[in-house]
Amino acid sequence: MVRSGRVLRASVKSPKYRKRGISMDREKDTWFYVNKWYLIIPLAFLTFFFVAPLVKMFYLSLFQFNGVNKPLGAFTLSNYDKFLKDGYYWGVLGKTVGLSFLSAIICVILGYPISYHLSRMQGKKKSIITAMVMLPLWVSITVRMFGLMTMIECGTYLAVEIGLVYCGLPYMIMILTGPIGNVSQSVEEASYVCGAGFWETFFKITFPLTIKGVISGFMLVFALNTAAFVVPVMLGSGKIVTMTTLIYQQATYIYDWGFAAAISVIFLIVSMALTNSGKLYDIYCEKRAERSSRILRDELRREGE
Repeated sequence: MVRSGRVLRASVKSPKYRKRGISMDREKDTWFYVNKWYLIIPLAFLTFFFVAPLVKMFYLSLFQFNGVNKPLGAFTLSNYDKFLKDGYYWGVLGKTVGLSFLSAIICVILGYPISYHLSRMQGKKKSIITAMVMLPLWVSITVRMFGLMTMIECGTYLAVEIGLVYCGLPYMIMILTGPIGNVSQSVEEASYVCGAGFWETFFKITFPLTIKGVISGFMLVFALNTAAFVVPVMLGSGKIVTMTTLIYQQATYIYDWGFAAAISVIFLIVSMALTNSGKLYDIYCEKRAERSSRILRDELRREGE
C-alpha cells in the first residue's frame, strides 16, 4: 500500500503529469472565461425586457396624459397624489391584496395534506398523482377559466377567489412536496414512540421543519395572484376591479398612461414589500432556531460538567 502511494506521488510529480495539470488548469480557466461571456445573453435579455420597461414606466408616471400617447407639460407628482388621496383606489389595492392573501392561505391548507401524502408515495402511483397535479398547468389559463365560467356564478368575489386558488394550488403542492419529503419518517416515528399523537407530532415536529417551504410557497402564490389578470377579467365579469384590471382600464380605455404607470409603480412597491416580508420572517425563524440550539448546547455542557 505504501509502495503504491509512493508510485502515485512520484507519477504526479513527473513532468508529464505536471504539464497535464497545467493544461487542465488552463482548460478550466478558459471554460470559466467562456461561461462568463455566456452570461451576457441572459443579462442583456433581462436588462432589455425587465429593467428598461420598469425605468420607462417610472418615467411615464411623472407626466400627465390627456387622451394622447404623448406626455403633456413638465415633471409632476400629480398622478401619485391622485391615487394616494382617493379612497376608491386604496380600496382596490386592499381588495387585491386581500384576495391574494386569502387564496395563498387556502392553497397552503389544501396543498399541505396533498404534498404530505405525495412525498410519502413511491413508484408509479407517485408519478400518476404528480401528473394529475401538473395537468392544469399544461392547459391555457384562458381555457381553464372559461371552463370555470360554465360551472360557477361569475361576477362575485367568491368566483374570483375560486379561480385564484385553482391557479395557485399546483404551484403550492409542488413547492411543499420537497421540504416535506426531506423530513425523515424516523423522526415522526420516534415522536409516536414517545407517546405523541398525530396532530401533536405534526404541529411540534413536521410543520416547524417545513416552515421554510410553507413560506416560499405562500410568497410565490401570493405574488402570482396579485399579478393575476385573466382570472378577475373572466370570472369577475367586469364587476370585480383589481389592480391589474384598473391599470389596464386606465391605459387602454382612458389612455391615461401616466396614471396607469403611477398605479403600476405603487403596486410594484407594495407587492415587493409584502413578498419580502416572508424573507424577514424566515430570518427570524433561523435566528430563533440558532438561539434555541445554543441554549440546548449550554445546558448539555453544564450537565456534562
